[in-house]
Amino acid sequence: MHTYNEIIGQADQLQKTLELVENLKIEHENVDYVLFTGCGTSYYLAASAAKYYQTVTGQFASAVPASELFLHTSTTIVPGKKYLVVGISRSGTTSEILIALNHLKDQADIRTLAVTCNGDTPMATAADQVLSLDHIKEKSVVMTQSFSNMLFALQVFAAKQTSSTQNLNELKQIPKLVETALTFEVLTKGVAEDLSKKRFIFLGSGSYNGLAKEATLKLKEMTQTECESYSSLEFRHGPISIVDDSTVVVLLTQHETEDYDQQLVKDIQKLGGYVLAIGPIPQEFVADHIIELTDKISDRNRHAIYVPYLQLLAHQRAVHLGFNPDKPRNLTQVVKLS
Repeated sequence: MHTYNEIIGQADQLQKTLELVENLKIEHENVDYVLFTGCGTSYYLAASAAKYYQTVTGQFASAVPASELFLHTSTTIVPGKKYLVVGISRSGTTSEILIALNHLKDQADIRTLAVTCNGDTPMATAADQVLSLDHIKEKSVVMTQSFSNMLFALQVFAAKQTSSTQNLNELKQIPKLVETALTFEVLTKGVAEDLSKKRFIFLGSGSYNGLAKEATLKLKEMTQTECESYSSLEFRHGPISIVDDSTVVVLLTQHETEDYDQQLVKDIQKLGGYVLAIGPIPQEFVADHIIELTDKISDRNRHAIYVPYLQLLAHQRAVHLGFNPDKPRNLTQVVKLS
């Protein structure tokens, strides 16, 4: 199956992405703001990439859906400020991205960078510069290795812009760590195949909130399961009211959040919820199921190691429910406005 093979094969692709972006020369002039944009999975990728970029480079960055750039330009672009707009699209043909890039074209204060898995597309023509991962050729409808690789590419791109080598040195370890993670697909199988669980909630904060949103989308696309995502502690402010014994909460833990993660787990468990925690785990931390990730990589750079588990969870549940992950309902590989 295409989707499964692309999930399982992403470690080798991450290594290729690392080598490509390390050697790629992208002109980077001083700007006031870096704006990351995309649609669907690419927008969630943009949300994580923007927060990573700001953390690593110290430059203001944020993410917006591509449609906001042409429907509501005044809410996203401030006149007189210099921008780098990073447009993200697996296919390079997504309608809203093309409209947005063309809408911004030839504006003196705006430079554009296309990030795609297909460099020979209208998107590449519309942008000033291109970061193309042509080795990613997904046949699946849902985005899997394209998500992890485009996010990883943007992390390497950001890390190269600083004088410190710490982030780049950590990122160089990621392909091997992802390869190891992919040998433990059994770790998500029990939760994925428990049909007494009807609702899934994904929680992540900071740059991991984009991953939580993407995990929600993957499960929804492949299985049509009822699922939602929230910033971790925001979940306690209202949404926690939907938790019951049919609810699985997947918590993406970090060192930065460890002082608050355990109490959040307890609050969910008191209401009958089942908690799967993925990430670095402090001693004596308790959850219903734990997938412990390395603590030798900083929170800034660990994103790609979470991704296989989140994708496998969705794929395993789809197969167990009798769905074909290669043919998700109502979806096509490329979304175009008619």
